[in-house]
Amino acid sequence: MGMAASQARYLGLTARKTNVEYEGQQVNQARTALANELNNTFNDLIALEVPTAPSTQDYTTTQYSYEDGTVGETISSMTPLEGDPDGYNYLVTHFHYADVFTGVENKKRNPQVYVNDRIDNKEIEENQIQTSVDPNTGETIYSIKGNECTAYDETDPDQLALYEELANSYSEIQNANPEDLMTYTDAGGKLHLVFADQLENAASGTVDETTGTADLSDYYIKNSKPTMDTITANTVTSTTDPETGESSYAVNGNACTRYDENNEELRTAYEKAVAENPALGKLDPSQLYTYTDENNGIHFISQEDLSNIYEGTDVGNEYSVTSGVPVLLGNIELEVYNPDDKEQSAAYEQILKDWPNSVFAASDSTIYTWESNGQRYFACEEELMASWESAPDPTKPTENQNTLNYYCAQDVSTKIEVTERAIIDFDDSGRAQTIKFEDSSVVRTLITETITDEAAYEDAMNQYNYNQAVYEKEIENINAKTKKIQEQDRTLELRLRQLDTEQEALQTEMEAVKKVIDKNIESTFKTFE
Repeated sequence: MGMAASQARYLGLTARKTNVEYEGQQVNQARTALANELNNTFNDLIALEVPTAPSTQDYTTTQYSYEDGTVGETISSMTPLEGDPDGYNYLVTHFHYADVFTGVENKKRNPQVYVNDRIDNKEIEENQIQTSVDPNTGETIYSIKGNECTAYDETDPDQLALYEELANSYSEIQNANPEDLMTYTDAGGKLHLVFADQLENAASGTVDETTGTADLSDYYIKNSKPTMDTITANTVTSTTDPETGESSYAVNGNACTRYDENNEELRTAYEKAVAENPALGKLDPSQLYTYTDENNGIHFISQEDLSNIYEGTDVGNEYSVTSGVPVLLGNIELEVYNPDDKEQSAAYEQILKDWPNSVFAASDSTIYTWESNGQRYFACEEELMASWESAPDPTKPTENQNTLNYYCAQDVSTKIEVTERAIIDFDDSGRAQTIKFEDSSVVRTLITETITDEAAYEDAMNQYNYNQAVYEKEIENINAKTKKIQEQDRTLELRLRQLDTEQEALQTEMEAVKKVIDKNIESTFKTFE
C-alpha cells in the first residue's frame, strides 16, 4: 500500500471512530433520560394511595326515638346545655314525616296546546247578593253567594283578628266605623268583611257616587295575605224602559240585546253553540238575549232564565262561544277554573301560596284546568298561548312548542323538624332513657336503636370500588410505561455494545495502518543510512 493511500485510509478510520464515539455519547444521554423517566415513574408509583374499603362501623350510630300519639318522632341531635335557668340539660332536634298539601310546579315539553273556539254551557247561579226580610223584626237580611251576613262583632276574637290584619293593609278598613261593617263566612270557611252601605247598594243596584258603581268590595285573607276582591253588584241586573215598559238586562255588567239572526257574527256563533249544545237549538230564538264579555266571548241566554236569575227564584243556563282560546292540551280538554269548586279553589290557592313569584301567580288572565290520571292541573292563559305561538311552523301549530309551566297541588311527604329544650335522663352506661320537652309535661320513654346508614355505606363502597379500579388502572399504566422504558434501554444498551465492538475494531485497524505508514516513512527517509 502506498503512503498516500495509507494516510487516506488512516484519516477515514479516524473520522469513522469519531462518529462512533459521538453516537456512543448520544446513546448514553438517551439512556440517562430513560433512567430519569424510570425514576419519575417509580416516584408516581410510590405516591399512589392504596384505597381502603369502608367499614359498616363508620356508618352505624345510636338513634333515639319515641311515640308521640300516632306519630313516631326521631331525635336527630342532642346538644348539651349549661346553666339553663329552667333546668333543661339538652337542646334537642326531633322530626317526623307527614303528608303536606303542597303546590308543585311541572314542566311539559312540546305540550301540544291547541287553540280554537271554546263553546261552553254554564249554569249561572242566582244573583250573588240576595235580600230577605226577617218576619219577626222586619229587618232586611243580606246574603252573599248564599252566605248570610251579620253585623261585625269586635268581641269575637276571630272577627277582631281579621279586622286588625285587614286594617294594616287597607286604610278604608282602618278608618271605618266598626258599626258600618258586616261579616260572613264563605263555603270554604273563610271569614269576610264588607261595608254595609256597599252591600245595600249592590243588592238594590244603586250606584255609589264616589265609586261610580254598585259593586261590592270584599275583604278577606287569601294565602296568608290581606286581599280585596270586587263582587259585581249582581250577576243579572234589570232596568225597565219607562216608555215601552220593556225590561232590559245586563249579565256581570255586560248589556244584553235580543239575538238578531241577521247579524252574521252572532248567527255563526249561535250555530257553533247549537252544534255542541242541541238544547240551545230548542229555545225560541226570538226569546234569546246575547252579550259579549271582556274576552270577546259571545253568550246566549233565554229571557226566562234572565228573569229567574234576577228575581232570585232559580238558576239559569247560558251558552257561549269564545274564539282563539286554548281548548286542548294534547288530547285532554281544558276547562276554565271554577273558584266555586272547593277542590279546585283549595288547590289553586295552595299553588299561589307556594309559587308567589311565578307567572301563574301574577296572571290576571283566564286560568285553565284539566285532569290527568286522577290529578288536577292548572295553567294560565299567557303561558298556554306562549307555547302555542312558539311553534316554528305556523301550518303545524301543535308541533315542537316551547315548554309549558303548569301546576298542581298534592300531598308531599315532608320532613317536619322541631328544635326545643328538654330534660334527658341517662342510665349508668350513658344511654338516654327518658325525655321531657319544654312544651309538655309528659315524660316519654326513649327507644334505642343501632342504625346503619345503608345508603351512605353503599355510596362509600361504590366510591371505594371506583377508587380501586382507578388505582389498578394507574398501576397497569405505570407497569406498561416501565416495561416500555426497559425495552428501550435494552435496545440502547445493545447498540452501545455494537458501537464498542466497532470502536475496538477501528482502533485495531488504525494501529495496523499506522504501522504501515511508519514503515513507509522509515523505508523512505532511511534510504541513505
